Amino acid sequence: MAKRIEPKLVKGMRDQLGAQLRQRRAMTATISTVFERFGFTPLETPALEFVETLTGAKAGETGQRIYTWSHEEDGVELGLRFDLTVPLARFVAAHPEVRRPFKRYQTGSVFRVDKPGAGRFREFTQFDIDVVGTPSMLADAEIMVAMATALRELGLPEHSILWNHRGILNAALNKSGVEPKRATAVIRVLDKADKIGHDGVLAELGDGRVDGESGARIEGLGLPTSQIEGIAGFLAIEAGSDDALVDAVRAHLMGVKGAADPIREMEDLREYLRALGENGDSVRFDPRLARGMDYYTGPIFEATLDALPEYGSIMGGGRYNELVSRFSSEQLPAVGASIGVDRLLAALSQLKGSDERPSVTDVLVTTMDKKLLPQYLALVQELRAAGLNAEIYLKPKVRIGDQLRYASDWDIPFAVIMGSDEMRAGRVTVKDLAAGKAAASAIENRNQWVEERPGQFDIDRAHLIAKLKELSA
Repeated sequence: MAKRIEPKLVKGMRDQLGAQLRQRRAMTATISTVFERFGFTPLETPALEFVETLTGAKAGETGQRIYTWSHEEDGVELGLRFDLTVPLARFVAAHPEVRRPFKRYQTGSVFRVDKPGAGRFREFTQFDIDVVGTPSMLADAEIMVAMATALRELGLPEHSILWNHRGILNAALNKSGVEPKRATAVIRVLDKADKIGHDGVLAELGDGRVDGESGARIEGLGLPTSQIEGIAGFLAIEAGSDDALVDAVRAHLMGVKGAADPIREMEDLREYLRALGENGDSVRFDPRLARGMDYYTGPIFEATLDALPEYGSIMGGGRYNELVSRFSSEQLPAVGASIGVDRLLAALSQLKGSDERPSVTDVLVTTMDKKLLPQYLALVQELRAAGLNAEIYLKPKVRIGDQLRYASDWDIPFAVIMGSDEMRAGRVTVKDLAAGKAAASAIENRNQWVEERPGQFDIDRAHLIAKLKELSA
């Protein structure tokens, strides 16, 4: 006898069934509809790329996060994509005939060799939106407004999309005396503010700190006190409105080397957002916002849910004007954002509830008499043609009670029963299983149950579909 293979999952991977997948598809369909309304076209790229394609990205320790292997027959190194941005850059460079600016959205699985943990998987879904081929802040504004619109149409009007400009941060660090070569390291510390707080950031910029959860010693960057005080002064900038905050930052950085272009772009972006209907309520300028990826070259932004701040960023992105040029001598400025699909789905479920029904079936057609199979098949096809999800019970010679238990176990709302007597009379019996379950707790003995038959009714065959559609609405 052949050895049985244990049906186990690879660590960090997961199976998904039924309700969760339907909720994800509904959510991504809503987002896709919004993005298409803004003129973004869908794109799909393969999960498998050449390692050389993947490891050329400016993304820190990227090479250590990629699943790679050698394809001996072809003599090439292959890898699984770790995000959707690098494949986009490769696609655009390989297809110069595609009209620019190129506006695309894409969703799909990505893979990272990360340590698995609670809510952290090695395969997960990303949903990206990007514009390639224009330096205009109009593209950045369009992406932020598309993000805000998608959240509203998902029923999440209470959200915050904060934006800043990497050049503003660089100018603030320059004013504080931080050397340009240290700017990325400093910004990565600033990006931790939500997790470690203002005091933790200042400590890590200096001598270091002790992590509050693990007790581990976190080495600091060792900046001199004067530089830390300069950074703290910038982080302390506040104002009563979005426009006033933009003015305050402009005043703070006036005359600083490298600040003029970012300030102009910041002001352009604010004007475009206002013209698109975002007046600083949900989409707001925040000079403290920092995103740690070192390929950002312009505006950066991220979205959070006001009611669930503990979920952190559910959407985020920025401008990356140099990433695409790795594949081409053509200069192709780009801006984009990525949605944390699993995080956003979990937040939606917590805020709005979710349909936990494991089956998509609305109606089960039971089979009482083998001779009536053609009539059962005709009925199930008629139900499907009317827009109802219907299935016929597939196992032969099974008692009606077992068929109804099958429907109950899969949480199928309705079961249709039709024997030879019903067939001749032109009638069918319908079991409303949900109503039956609801009534079960109120009925004290079996005799009462048999007499009342809660959730069960007879109906003319001609009126069946209309009644089921009414009950399913």
